[in-house]
Amino acid sequence: MDKKVDAGAPGNLGQVEIRIAHTAADSALIADLFDKVWDVKSMVSPEIMTASLHNGGYGSVIYIANTTSGNIFRPVGAAFALVGRALPGCMGPNLHSHATGVLPEFVGKGIGELIKRHQWHWAKENGFDTITWTFDPLVRRNAHFNLVKLGARVLGYHQNFYGELDDGINAGEQSDRVLVRWDVAGVDVPLGKSFVNPISNSIVIETPVHIEQLRKTDRVQSDGWRTRQRAEFESAQLSGLQVVGLTNDFSYVLDIRDETNETHEAL
Repeated sequence: MDKKVDAGAPGNLGQVEIRIAHTAADSALIADLFDKVWDVKSMVSPEIMTASLHNGGYGSVIYIANTTSGNIFRPVGAAFALVGRALPGCMGPNLHSHATGVLPEFVGKGIGELIKRHQWHWAKENGFDTITWTFDPLVRRNAHFNLVKLGARVLGYHQNFYGELDDGINAGEQSDRVLVRWDVAGVDVPLGKSFVNPISNSIVIETPVHIEQLRKTDRVQSDGWRTRQRAEFESAQLSGLQVVGLTNDFSYVLDIRDETNETHEAL
C-alpha cells in the first residue's frame, strides 16, 4: 500500500493512517479484516478484490499507531468498493461500496466516518459522480450514521437483497436492505443532514433500540420487527413515498416532500 494519508486522530486514538490498496497482499489483508469484523470465512474473495482493484475499484485499510509498541501501526478497519455504471441522470461512473468494517473493539470511535470520508475524496479525485451502498434498515445506529452523519439519500428498499446470510452477525437473517446514494460530482464537501419531522402525509417507520442484541436473545421478536418493517417499506414504496430522513428518535420518515428544501449541515 504505497499511498498513505494522515487521517487525523478521532477521540484519543493517536496517529491514524489510511492506506490505499493495490496488490494481492493488500486484498488478502482487507479480506482478513472483513472476516474478523463479520466473524465469517471468506466474506469477500481476495482474488475478486484484486481483480476489482485492477479495474479501478477502491480498497483501503485504516491503521492506528500503537505508541506503547514503538509506533507500530495496527490495521483496525477496511473498505472495498466496485466500479459501476452511471446512475440515471449522471454522466460519471458510480462507486458501489460493498463493505466497510471496523474491528469490534474500535467501533464507535469515529473510524468508520474517517474511512467513508476518505472514500468520498478518493471518488472525487478519480472521476466518480456518486457512491452507493446498502445497510440493514433495522440497525438504527447505521441509519443515523448513513442518513444524518454522512447525509446519504435513500434510493429504495430491497427485500432479501443478498439472500439469507450465514456470517457471525447476520446468521439466519434475511438480508433486507436500504440502498443509499452519496453525491460526489458537483459537491465541494460531503454534507450531513439534520433530523426531520413528519408532515401530514408522512409515514413513519420505527426501528428497534438494539436489534443486534434482540437477535441473540429473542429471535421471534427480532423476526417480527423484520416482517413489520418490510411490509411498511414495501407498502410505502407502492404508494410512491420515499425516505426523506430520520426523526430524532431514529424512525424513518417517508413522504413526497421536495428534498431540495431539506436542511443540511457540514460534517
